[in-house]
Order: sequence, then C-alpha cells, then structure tokens
Amino acid sequence: MTLTDIFMLSITGMIGSAWLFSVVAGDYYAGPASILTWIIAGVFFIFMVFGFAELGGIFPFSGSLARYNHYTHGIFSNYLLAWAYFLGAVTTVSVEAIAIVTYASSYISGLVGANGLLTPLGVLIAAGLILLFTIIQLVGINVFGWFNRFITAWKILIPLITIILLISLYFHPSNFVSLTGGFAPYGTAAIFAGMIPSGIVFAYEGFRQGLEYAGEAKNPQRDVPLGTILAIVVVIIMYVLLQVAFTGGINWSAAGITPGNWTGLYNAWESHPFYSELVASGVPLLAIWAIILLIDAAISPAGTLAVYTGSSARNIFGMSRVGYIPEFLSKVHKKFRTPWIAILITFVLAIAFLLPIPSWYYVVSLSSLLTVYNYLTVGITNHALKNLAPNLKRPYKAPVWFITFPLGFVAAAMLVYWSGYSLINTTVIAVVAGLPLVLFGPYRNKLNLPLKEVSIFSILLWLFLAFIVAGNVYSWGPLANFPVYWALLSLLQIASIAYLYLKSHHRSVKATWWLIIFNILSGVISYYGSLGISPIIPYPYDYVVFVVTSLVVYFIGVKTAYLTNDLKDVIEKGLPEE
Repeated sequence: MTLTDIFMLSITGMIGSAWLFSVVAGDYYAGPASILTWIIAGVFFIFMVFGFAELGGIFPFSGSLARYNHYTHGIFSNYLLAWAYFLGAVTTVSVEAIAIVTYASSYISGLVGANGLLTPLGVLIAAGLILLFTIIQLVGINVFGWFNRFITAWKILIPLITIILLISLYFHPSNFVSLTGGFAPYGTAAIFAGMIPSGIVFAYEGFRQGLEYAGEAKNPQRDVPLGTILAIVVVIIMYVLLQVAFTGGINWSAAGITPGNWTGLYNAWESHPFYSELVASGVPLLAIWAIILLIDAAISPAGTLAVYTGSSARNIFGMSRVGYIPEFLSKVHKKFRTPWIAILITFVLAIAFLLPIPSWYYVVSLSSLLTVYNYLTVGITNHALKNLAPNLKRPYKAPVWFITFPLGFVAAAMLVYWSGYSLINTTVIAVVAGLPLVLFGPYRNKLNLPLKEVSIFSILLWLFLAFIVAGNVYSWGPLANFPVYWALLSLLQIASIAYLYLKSHHRSVKATWWLIIFNILSGVISYYGSLGISPIIPYPYDYVVFVVTSLVVYFIGVKTAYLTNDLKDVIEKGLPEE
C-alpha cells in the first residue's frame, strides 16, 4: 500500500455515517456552539495523532494498536487496552451497517420498527452487508485497496458539494447569533458534554485506520505517520464546514419548529438531518441533491464498514501475534495472504451486535468510549520509550514530545470523562470481564499458572462481577448505593491484579496498576462531577480535578514501565519479521 492508500484509509475511516447524523445532534447539545465542539475535538485528536504517528513509524505492524503498550508495560496493561479497542472496532462494523439500513428505511418499508430498532428483515440486510465486506477482506488487500480508492473519492466529494451548495444557495447567518440563547444557548459546558453522545468523537476516530494496515504498506515508516496526519487535518476542516453549512441552512418554518428550539429540531430531523434540511429549503437544486445524499447514506457508511471489518480482524491478529490469544487465530490464508480466521471471527461478532439495540446514538457513544479508552496508551507508551529506548529508530518524531505526549493522554482521558458515568461503568465492566481471557492463551505458561487454577480464578471473577453488577442494576440492598457498588467493583480489580502478581511475580502485572487506578478514579469523579448522577463537584472544577488526576495517572504509568524482553529484542536485533 502507498502513502495515498494510507491517507485514504484514514479518510474513509473518518467519513462514514457520523457526518450524516452528528450535525443535528451537535446543535441539540450545544446549539451553534457545536462548531467549537468539532474544533476542540479535532485539536484533541491532533495531540493524540502525533503520538500515534511516532509509534506507527517505530512499530509498523498489522494490528499495531493492539501491541504498542506491550513493549513498555508487558502483557496485562496492553491486553486490557487491546480488548477494549477490539470491542469498539467490532461495534463500529455493526453501527455502520445499522446506519445504512436506517437511512434506507426512508424509501424501503419494513426495515425499521416503530421502536426505532431494526426489524428481522433489517437485521438480515445489515448482516448481508457485513458478509459482503468480509468477503472483500478475505480476497485480499490489493482488491480492497482498489475498492477503497473509489469509495474515498466519493466520500470526500459528496460532503464538499453539500457544503458548497448550502452555503451558496441557502444560508442564514442569523441562525448563529440571533436566536434565543444566542451562539451558546446551553452554556460553555455543553460544548464539551456533547462530544461523545453527539457522535462527534466517533466521527474522528477513523484516523487510526492507516495504522492498522502498516504491515502492508510499501514504505511504512514514512507513509504511515505522514498519511495519518494529513488525513485528520483535512477532515477537521471538512467537519467544521459541514456544521456551519447545516446550522446556517435550517429553515425553521418549513421544519415546523420554533426558531432556536434545538431539541425540537433534533426530534424532527434526527433520522436524516441533511436530507430533511435540503428538502425543507424549497430550493429545487437542493431538493435534487437530497436524493444524492440518500445514495451517499449507503456509500459513505459502507466505506467505513469495509475499513473496520479489516481493522477489527487485524486487532485479533495483533493480539495473537504477541501471544495474548491462541496462535492459530493469526493464521494467514495461503493464497490471499490475509488473516482469514480473524476476519471470520470479526464477522460472527459483528453479526451478534445486530441484535435489538436502543439507538444509533447510544451504540456510537459506547463504541466511541471503548475506542478512546485504548488511546490512553499513546502518551504513556511514547514517553516510556523515550526513557527505555532513547536511541530507537524513529522515522517520525513528534514535536515538543514532553508536551504533546502528556496532552495526548489528558485529551484521551477527558474524552473518557465526558462520556459520562453510565458509559464509563459499562466500559470498566467490559474490561474486567475480559481480563481472564488472556490467561487461557500462550502467556499462561510464562506466568507459571496451571490451567485448573486459571479456570477457577476466571469462574470466580466472572461470578463476583455478575453478582456486583446485577446487585446494582436490580437494587439489591446496599449494592444499589454507588459507594458500596463502586467500592466492590474496585476491590475486585485490585484483588485480581494482586492475586496474579502473588502467583506469578511477573513484572507486567505490576505495570498494570496505572490502568486500574484510572478505572477506579474515573468512575468516582464522573459520578460526582458536573455530568454525573450526584453532581457534587461543579463545572468547571470537576474538569480541573480530572485533568490533575489524569496527569498523576500518566506519570504513574510512565514510572511503572519497564524494559520488556520484546523491547530488548527490538533494540538488539531490530524489528521482527511479520
């Protein structure tokens, strides 16, 4: 793959269903100030991109995001991050398939029920879409690279034309400052609080897709970082212009909504924002273009679906290559040279996520958080590498790394915080539930843990976790109270790590404490912060508290890093053959 392919992969990953939905959700949460939400989110991702670009140059492997932290913190810390990322990536495959079918329901009946969920027919069509792109991935990256170029060209062209048409033919500057509440009707806090639930963060997350295909690039140490950075800069500009065009193009009277009623606008247009706006404008050319957008509502998400089908499989490939899960899962097809078993597993799991779900926005929020959780690795891993391997070859070097690396971590941490307690709780549960799985892989022998003992430990952990969570959900006695519930969930994490260290005395277990501490503190602060269920800490002081907490965790993470055997091999022998 060339620089152009890496650039287009990242573009394709970012421009999916999000731009078709997130503009109206952005206005719902922040009004016209959602423009700032896009800009701030983009800046946050730039901080993370610099670190990811440097890591991509150092370790140009397929499935790289499942492996970075392994070189500085060993098995457990990296596995838990990789597990969360994998769940986020697989969920994205389902999200994009759901988006295509949901938009199609405007001209094909029977795909979506009255409750907003896919009908059995809708699930069947979505499953067929996932199957199609699974076959494309199985055939091989050469076919996919050609296909992706066409999809990317289309995905860039359509939003650009939409921007030009709306701004030039139907644009009302008064929508930004003259309506009730003005530019920021819900205050400055809403600018940050809407990042995750609006889908804005989800819209940017595809920047990392070029990194997933690093192993197939012709010149990975140059093309991967450069292609990724160029892609995110282009998309930031595009998304800001799309939000400006949408907000300025609202015809309140045609929509039947009182001017400035952003909640009413969301309720009316949430299923197909741009399509509804173009039709409501009354301009014939825009009405014609609305039909093109319905076609794009199938093509744009399809491109993202295709990318994530491959990247999810390469995440399994990456975890298998470092020994977290059985080695046979990383087998490559003899003819097509693709990780066929991993691709098939991704297909099965993606289909499972097509079961009835609350809404596109909820699934996007959860998917975003699971993915951002993995981004916590970028700053800590890079900083640790500076200490442990200062002479390691770095084709790309992040500018002022002593600032951008900590800021990258804080940016990821704040995105986690703005997800809210409910989603943070779900993510922590998913991470804890996934912990025992690594003990059934090849690393169990390196930890000197018998299979029988691992089985008992895993069963007990899952039983206790199920009891604690069920007790909180169904309000069983004291478990209904957050302090008791979170204390027990925290104690389960602490006890599990302590037990594994006492049994194995493995350095990688100690190197996981930073992540456990982050899990515990993020839950406490999000529950009692301004966005929480019991908002004791007011805005913006809760933000300050979480930033300081994140920096403390960051330096704990850097301090607990160590020279792993794999990093020592890279220093002494160079990168392993893939």
